[in-house]
Amino acid sequence: MVLKVKWEEFKSKIEEFQSEGNALFEKYKVTRTEDSLVELKEEKQSWEKSIISYVSKSFEPENRNFANEFKAQRGYSTGFKLGVDQKIKNEIQALKDEINGFDYYLKMLFISDTIVRPDEIDLSERQNLDTEGILDLILVKLYNLYKDRKYHSINWILEGNGVKLNGRSEDWDYGRMLENRGFIECLNGRNVNAKLTLEGKYMIEQARKAKVTDYSKISSSKEELKNLIKEVLVKIEGLGFGQQIIFDEFDELRNDIPNLSKKSFGQLLKSKLYDLVTAKAFDKAVASEIFEEFTNQILPF
Repeated sequence: MVLKVKWEEFKSKIEEFQSEGNALFEKYKVTRTEDSLVELKEEKQSWEKSIISYVSKSFEPENRNFANEFKAQRGYSTGFKLGVDQKIKNEIQALKDEINGFDYYLKMLFISDTIVRPDEIDLSERQNLDTEGILDLILVKLYNLYKDRKYHSINWILEGNGVKLNGRSEDWDYGRMLENRGFIECLNGRNVNAKLTLEGKYMIEQARKAKVTDYSKISSSKEELKNLIKEVLVKIEGLGFGQQIIFDEFDELRNDIPNLSKKSFGQLLKSKLYDLVTAKAFDKAVASEIFEEFTNQILPF
C-alpha cells in the first residue's frame, strides 16, 4: 500500500479533519437535549464518512481496512438504557477518541517509508536486510517515536518499512534481542509493542555522532585475522575475563572467517561484542578496544 498524494498534502487534510472534529466538540459539548443528540449524530456521521472516503482513496491500492480501524474508535453499547445526557457524553467521547487517534495514525505513517516515501528508499535493500540491519531499523524508528513515550508495534514498523517477517513470532524474537541489550522495553501480547529506553536513545545518538564504520580497514588475510583473534583472547584472559562464552563466540567467528567478506566479518564481530556486553562477559570499554583492534574504528554504544 502506497500513499498516492504528497505526504504534506495528506497530513494537512487530516489536520483539517481534526479541526472540524474539534469544532463539533465545541458546538455540542454542553448540549443535553434529544434534538442536539440527533444533530450531533448526523454531523458526526457526515464527518466520519468524509474522512473514510478521503483516507481510503488516498492509497494505492485503496485502503479498505481504514474504515474498520477508524470505526473501532467509536463508543460501544453497554446494553443498558441510557438517558440523553449520557448518550451525548458517549458520542462526545467517541468523537474525541477519533480526533486524538489521528495523532497516532500520522506518527506511524510518517515513519513508514514504503508507504509515504517509496521513491526515496531501495526496497530491494530493505527486503534483504540482515539481522543487524533489521534491529538498527527498529531502533531508529522507535527513536523517531520516542517523545510520546508510548509502546509501538514492531510488526507495523517492519511492514511499513519494507521488511517481511519470516514467521509469526519473529517480531517477538527481535524485541527480545533488543530488550536483552537494554535498548527497548516490550509489551508482549498477540503483537509485540515496544518503546525505546533512555539507554537505547543514548546509543542511537552516539551512533549518529560516530562516523560510519569503514570495514575496508579490516585485514584481507584470513590468517592474520585468525592470529589477531588469538592475540585478543590472550589479552582478554590477561585482563581477568575468562568466561567460556567469550571463547565460544570467538571460536565461531574464527571458523566463519573463510566464508566472510570484510564487511560481513565486521558486522558479525560487532554483533558478538554487543551480545557479550549484554551477557556481562566484559564491559563496553573492552568491547570497544577489541573492535578497534580489528577495524581501527570506534564501536558505537
